[in-house]
Amino acid sequence: MHPILRRDLLGPQTFLWEMLAPDVARAARPGHFVMLRLHEGGERIPLTVADMDPDKGTITMVIQALGKTTRKMMNDYEEGDSVADFVGPLGMQQHVSKVGHVALVGGGAGIAPIFPQLRAFKEAGNRTTGIIGFRSRSQVFWEDKLGPFCDELVVCTDDGSQGRKGLVTEALYDLVRRDRPDLVVAIGPLPMMRACADVTRPLGIRTMVSLNTIMVDGTGMCGSCRATVGGEIKFACVDGPDFDGHLVDFGELLSRQKRFKAQESRASDDYAHICKVERQLFREEKRNYKKIKELQPRQTPMPERPAAARARTFEEVNLGYSLADALLEAERCIQCAKPTCIAGCPVAIDIPRFIRHLLVRDLDGALEVIHEASLFPSICGRVCPQEIQCEAQCIIGKKVEPVAIGRLERFVGDHARARRVRASAPPRSLGKVAICGSGPSGLAAAADLVRHGAEVTLFEALHVAGGVLRYGIPAFRLPREIIDREVKAVEEMGVRFETNKVIGKTFTVPQLLSEKGFDAVFLGVGAGAPAFLGIPGESAGQVYSANEFLTRVNLMGGDRFPYRDTPLTVGKSVVVIGAGNTAMDCLRVAKRLGAPAVRCVYRRSDAEAPARAEELRHAKEEGIEFFFLHAPAAILVGEDEYVRGIRLQKMALGEPDAKGRRKPVPTGEVIDLDCDMVIYALGTKANPIVTRATPGLGLDARGNIVADDGGTQATTLPGVFAGGDIVTGGATVILAMGAGRRAARAIAAYLESGKKWPVTREQAEAFVPAAPHDTGSKARTCPKCRRPVEADEEYVCCAGASIRWRCEGCAKVSEGFAFPHGMCPRCGGRLQAEEEPAAVAGTGEMEAIRGAFEIELGGMAFYVRAAEEAKDADLKKLFQRFSAMEREHMALLTSRYHIEPFGPGTVTHIDQTAIYGPGILSVPDDAASVFRTAIAFEQRAADFFTARETRFPEGSAARKLYRELAEEEREHVDMLRTEYARFRQGKPGLL
Repeated sequence: MHPILRRDLLGPQTFLWEMLAPDVARAARPGHFVMLRLHEGGERIPLTVADMDPDKGTITMVIQALGKTTRKMMNDYEEGDSVADFVGPLGMQQHVSKVGHVALVGGGAGIAPIFPQLRAFKEAGNRTTGIIGFRSRSQVFWEDKLGPFCDELVVCTDDGSQGRKGLVTEALYDLVRRDRPDLVVAIGPLPMMRACADVTRPLGIRTMVSLNTIMVDGTGMCGSCRATVGGEIKFACVDGPDFDGHLVDFGELLSRQKRFKAQESRASDDYAHICKVERQLFREEKRNYKKIKELQPRQTPMPERPAAARARTFEEVNLGYSLADALLEAERCIQCAKPTCIAGCPVAIDIPRFIRHLLVRDLDGALEVIHEASLFPSICGRVCPQEIQCEAQCIIGKKVEPVAIGRLERFVGDHARARRVRASAPPRSLGKVAICGSGPSGLAAAADLVRHGAEVTLFEALHVAGGVLRYGIPAFRLPREIIDREVKAVEEMGVRFETNKVIGKTFTVPQLLSEKGFDAVFLGVGAGAPAFLGIPGESAGQVYSANEFLTRVNLMGGDRFPYRDTPLTVGKSVVVIGAGNTAMDCLRVAKRLGAPAVRCVYRRSDAEAPARAEELRHAKEEGIEFFFLHAPAAILVGEDEYVRGIRLQKMALGEPDAKGRRKPVPTGEVIDLDCDMVIYALGTKANPIVTRATPGLGLDARGNIVADDGGTQATTLPGVFAGGDIVTGGATVILAMGAGRRAARAIAAYLESGKKWPVTREQAEAFVPAAPHDTGSKARTCPKCRRPVEADEEYVCCAGASIRWRCEGCAKVSEGFAFPHGMCPRCGGRLQAEEEPAAVAGTGEMEAIRGAFEIELGGMAFYVRAAEEAKDADLKKLFQRFSAMEREHMALLTSRYHIEPFGPGTVTHIDQTAIYGPGILSVPDDAASVFRTAIAFEQRAADFFTARETRFPEGSAARKLYRELAEEEREHVDMLRTEYARFRQGKPGLL
């Protein structure tokens, strides 16, 4: 990487970079150029050297922002930033000797590379004339830098705002007739150099021009920089870039330069769009920046391998988004002010924020956002059921298809450059932790713990890490190289892996905590014991559990027998019992292994099938037959003890069961299917190996470990935590990861407390990881108000206090707790913690509070009177609820502003009480009218405070208070509108 030491803006579109490149600086000469590439995937652009300093090791370039890359260089890069590639010096240096009078002509950014040649010709003893041209005075630069090396310096501007009015060619025309130069050097745009050569050609003055702008790779390999010079093909990067301008075929060059015009125009438009989005979403922090009606209504399709081809290979089915696909889908995210998708993610990825980075092409930034919550986006983006989690909560999903969040997560995970965190020198030493099981929960817990400063060893029963990711999910859904990459990333962080260690056999949990010296243990061993039905014939040799079948293929390479040693016999007709994701995996693996007939048997309908809709669709497309509403009754075995068929009962859906699912009941009809292989895919039970060997470990009725699932993941044994399928039963990868992350935080809090048991949820939430590379400072902040806590303070800074928040945007005031992500619940603006205010004292403030009480009292009086007059019982209750609401508002005013409440006898201001005064409105006689009246009341109150606010100067306490009160009333309006909408839908109310 090559850093930018200095960056100067020389004009509206012209800027300077001084780069640290010692090797290039030592070798650079006047006329040389360099090739620069900003980042991976960026284009290589040629830039002429404007100055070089071998002692400092720097190269200076002056660049004009005309295309996408140069505009990005000007707008997005600052001093201290680095570029990926900086190659040079390239080309032939200008031949400098004493020739007499040399005129150097520069236009636009070409003025800068004139400088080293001008200096060299002057130092060689020549008389020099400089002619430099700009569009206007505002774009003039380096006049003072060029002047000392010029016997005469002519500055031209197109509009005459500085120096001579007109083009540089006009100044050159005058010069060659009054003071003929012996050599002209012209550097600038092709039309300018062509015009200079036309001026000097009739007089036979040798004229050198620079063709560096037409180059691509700069090393002579591509031939893009070819030019016809004197009838011969020359290459600018090898034979130039300086050539005799009288011999260059400029017409040919100008024609060839147009070949990428359309693409460059699209790139410029795209870059302009990026800049607009970046300004809106990052600088202005705008949310809801699009209307749903403007969006593409359907998700961008996922490219897939054709069904006929994929059914014969274990290559991945979903091919993943291209960059164009990902950007098109990211554009469907409206960046909600109050995003609900985050709540749908079990590990709470900040989804809108990672998509914001993707929108501006900052893939690395998007990955960093995801990594704050999940280290495995490439895995979760492939196998998580986003459609029932984050995507189900997507706001636009109410009107159009939700944003394809999982596909975008996968794209970022696959294409961004991960910044690996190595923990060779942990910020602090918390202690030693044993992680048992290298599945999703174990990997997530291990990664977080090592970042928190623990020494982590991960034990895995199999010979390779990855757990269920490795043995349970086929390669066509989760490629092995993805698992290898993510496991390696955890290992690089400092986690020690020990495979072939069966916890409960090789070591027990008590041994880990005693003789092995571990301070805590996390059990993420999964629920790997298969479930069977107990029907006749299931003990036959051709009856497999899904675990055995998938493990033989996914982990042991049974699909490649006899080239791999693990055998696997696949019949001609395979039946899989079950319709979950694991069943789909078994069905599709059997198809890929060559079984001519593959059937799925499930006792409910396809609507109740627990598999993801995409997995069901893929299976059907690949030729799988489905027998829905059929339940296995017996497996038929021949005299040779081989499976010959399966007997099925036809089912019908009866009444819903305890979970709301319609229970299947037999119809009495039975059918037999021919088959020679049966696979059970009915879920899993808790594996008892660990639990039997761990006395005192609490278990539930299913044999799963009892843990504080959703809180600390603590078990009944001190220092032992558990999460994932061993606690919940078979679930998803992302839920297991969430449990691992919760456990890691709780374990860290437990160790930091000196191993005080039991660890509480409050302790876990209060734990603050040390800053990276901190040598001892805990860098603590209060978990409520997020303000710093001194390292030697042993208390939470706002414990027992009422926390007050003010929104920087809408001025809404709230108390009591920190909102998620520090966002205002009203407008999404930034919240600032405030000290508790003193009692209201000023005249203007007192007037505002009195007005607020009068409004609430008037409203309460109206509702009380209406309740007394109402004849309908339900209407009476509604009026009473609204009356109670006004009392709550007055209680809030009393507590917030430390003021005694005003009694009904203090209502004296006619303009305010008229809002609610008797006779102003008749009492509504139906519930809908009550709601509309209440909404109108609150809106008029908000308008009242807003109007009064302008009477006081900006920044005054009174104006600030009126803004608070107006925003409070607007919140009441929104709440009542929500209540009214729920009432109309027949849903229970919120009041």
